[in-house]
Amino acid sequence: MPLPYGFISLDESQLQRRRHLLDFYGQAAQLSAFLVLLAFQLPFVLAFLLPSRSSPQKPGKEHASPIVSRFGEQSTDANHDRVPVWRRLNWVLDQHLRLEANGPSWGTWRVLLITSIWAIWLSVLAVRDTGDDYLHLTKRFGIIGASQLPLHYLLALKSSWSPITYLTRLSHEELNPYHRALGRIILLFVSLHASFYLNFFIQKSLLTKRIRDPDVILGLLAITTFLTVGTTALAWVRKKNYFLFFVIHVATSIFILPVLYFHVSHLRIYILESAIIYIILIAQRNISVRTIPNAKLTHLSNNLLSITIPLPPSYLSSNNKFKKSHPGQHIYLSLPSHSHLRLNPFTIANLPQKDNHIRLIIRSLNGTTRILSDIITSSLTSPNTASLKTTTIPLKIEGPYGSAATFPDLTTYSRILLVAGGVGATFTIPIYRHLLNLHPPNRQSKIQFIWSVKSLEDAAWAFPYLDQHAIKGMEIYISKKSSGSKQVDSPLGSQEKSEEEHDEGGEGIELQEREGLLSLPSSSSASSPPPQNLTTHPGRPDLAAIVNETFSSQPNDTHPPNKIAILVCGPAGMGAALRREVGVWVRRGRE
Repeated sequence: MPLPYGFISLDESQLQRRRHLLDFYGQAAQLSAFLVLLAFQLPFVLAFLLPSRSSPQKPGKEHASPIVSRFGEQSTDANHDRVPVWRRLNWVLDQHLRLEANGPSWGTWRVLLITSIWAIWLSVLAVRDTGDDYLHLTKRFGIIGASQLPLHYLLALKSSWSPITYLTRLSHEELNPYHRALGRIILLFVSLHASFYLNFFIQKSLLTKRIRDPDVILGLLAITTFLTVGTTALAWVRKKNYFLFFVIHVATSIFILPVLYFHVSHLRIYILESAIIYIILIAQRNISVRTIPNAKLTHLSNNLLSITIPLPPSYLSSNNKFKKSHPGQHIYLSLPSHSHLRLNPFTIANLPQKDNHIRLIIRSLNGTTRILSDIITSSLTSPNTASLKTTTIPLKIEGPYGSAATFPDLTTYSRILLVAGGVGATFTIPIYRHLLNLHPPNRQSKIQFIWSVKSLEDAAWAFPYLDQHAIKGMEIYISKKSSGSKQVDSPLGSQEKSEEEHDEGGEGIELQEREGLLSLPSSSSASSPPPQNLTTHPGRPDLAAIVNETFSSQPNDTHPPNKIAILVCGPAGMGAALRREVGVWVRRGRE
C-alpha cells in the first residue's frame, strides 16, 4: 500500500466527515472547470470594455484538424519589441511534440500544457484532506474521475448548442484534442480507484467474498468498459478502422452511464448530468439531420464514387445552416435504410450556396467508406463498372461543421497563400473559389494556390468548378510522371512520406478519417483534357522558396503593416514542412 496511507478504522462521525469531504472535493473538481471557462471570458470582456485604437490582434495558431496555419495582423513599431515575444510563445505552444523527428505527434504543446495543469489540479484535489486514510484516497480518485464525465460529454458536442464552444469561441475540431486528453485523465483516475480497491481486498483477504457483491461486479464492469473505450480510442486504432472506433465509442458512452449509476449512489448526480448532456447531443444530431430523397451517385471506377446532393430552395434560405455555411466545412452522411450507420466526415468540395448542391468525391477504402460503396454499388442496375453508371438514393446529411466557421476575414489580408496536398484540396478549393468571388480581378493576383498531387487526373474533379481566372491563379505539382512511374524527388522528398506514414492521427485525424476524398481515375479523365492556362510542374513544390517569396513580397515596414494569411491542408508531413519554413519568418518577428 502507498505510504503514509494505511487501513484505519473510523467511528460514525469520522465516516460522516469522510463522506462530506468526498462530496465536497468531487463538486469542487467539477465546478473548478466551469470557473476556468468563465475566467476565459476575461480577455473578451477587456477587449469589449477597452477597445484598441488599432485593429485587434489575432494571434496566429495552427488548427488541429484540418492542419491550418493562419497569420494575423502585424504589429506597429511601438509594439514591435513586445508583440513578437508573444508570437514566438504562441508559435511554440502550437508546435506538435514528437519524440522523433518524423515520429507520431503527441499533440500540441498548448494542449499538453493545459491538460497537464488540469491533471495536476485534480491530483491535488484527490489527495487533499485525506490524511492517512487509504480508503479515503481510493474513493477520492473514483469520485473525482466521475465528476469529469459531464465535462467530457460536453466536449463531444459539435454544434453551437455547446456552452463550451460558445464560451471559448473554439470549434469542435479545436476542442476535440481536449476531449481526448480529458478522457485519458478520467481513465487514469478510475484505474487508480479500481487498482487501490483491488489491493485493499487482497490485503484484507476480502477478494473472494466481495467479488460476488453487486457494487464490485458493477465496478469491474465499469473499469473494463473504460479500458475498452480508452484502447479503441488510440490514434492507430482510429486510423486503422474508424468505424470500429465509432461504434465502440457510441456504445460504451451509453452503456457506462447505467453501470456507474447503480455502482454507488454518490456518483448519481454526475451520471444524471452526463445523461442529460448525452440526450441533448442525440437531440441535436436528430434535429440537424436532413433527408435528401434524390442524391445522385455516380460510380466512376471499382472504388471511386461521386455524390451530388441537390439542395432544395428551403435549404438555402437565409435561416438555413447551408446558406450560412463556410467554405472548407464538412458533413456527415447516413442512409435511411441503415440509420445506425453514421459515416466519417466528408469535406464539401464545392460552394453549396453558389452551386445549389453538395459535391463529394469518395474513394472506398477499408471501414465505413467500403460499407458505403457496397451499399451504393448494390443499387446500380448494371454490373459493368468500366463506364459511368448513375443511380439515385435517399441520403441523410448532418452538418455542416468545421473550424472554417471561425476563420478571420481573409479579404483584409494583403497576400493569401493556399497550399493543398492530394485530398486536402477538397478543403482548399471552396476557400479559393470564395476568395476569388470576393476579390476584384485586379487583386486576385494576391491569392496564390499551390496543389500537390500524384497525377494530373487526381485534380480533374475540381476543374468544372474553376473558371479561367481560377485556373490561371493555381499551380499544380505532379509527383508522378505517369500512373505507373516512380515518385519524383523534390525538396519535400522522403520527409513528407515518413511523417505521413508515422502520423498517429493527432493533428490530422479528421483528414485521415476522410482519406476517401480523392481523385478521378485515368479512364474517366481521358475524355476531359486539362484546361487551358493551367500551370503544372514536375515533382513536389519547394515550400521554402514559396514561403520566402510570399513573405519577401510583403515587407513588414509599411503603414499599416501588411497582413499575410497562409492555409494548408494535406498530409501531416506537408503541414509540418510548411510550418517549419514559416517558423523561420516568425522568429524574425513576422506573424
